[in-house]
Amino acid sequence: MKRSLSNVFVGLLLIVVAGCGFQLRGAATLPDSLQTMYIQGLSIKSGLGLELKRALIRNGVMVVNDYQSGSAVLTILENKSERRVLSVDRDAKVSEYEIHTSVKFSVSDDQGQVLSEAQQVEAQRDFQFDQNQVLGKDEEEQLLREQLNQQLVQSILRRLSVLK
Repeated sequence: MKRSLSNVFVGLLLIVVAGCGFQLRGAATLPDSLQTMYIQGLSIKSGLGLELKRALIRNGVMVVNDYQSGSAVLTILENKSERRVLSVDRDAKVSEYEIHTSVKFSVSDDQGQVLSEAQQVEAQRDFQFDQNQVLGKDEEEQLLREQLNQQLVQSILRRLSVLK
């Protein structure tokens, strides 16, 4: 009896989830003119550049290391990351930081025509800081920066997917 009741509950739960329009995020559909891409203005060997390269490859884009004729060009015009003080405690020591990153980019197609003028994407996170746990907080900050890079890459891919 309990087993059949739990099966009915799971079945109803699946119907509700399917009915609400929930979908897993799929791959971004990029235009054909962006299927071969060169990234300039950013090293694709680490950090944001590596994350961007991996995401483009996952979405079926061939990322070339050197510019080739017939390649679209994603130009990173500006890549800024800063850490700001959000709050201080009664001893005038920092108790909370905000990490803010922004990337400005433009895209041109394989013919050299500008598909997108300069666009900017931003992401930010805040975290508590404890003077007694400096090493742990440095690791947390590094993890947050990686998450911000992933968020920026997803924003860039969404912007690329709407280009004609």
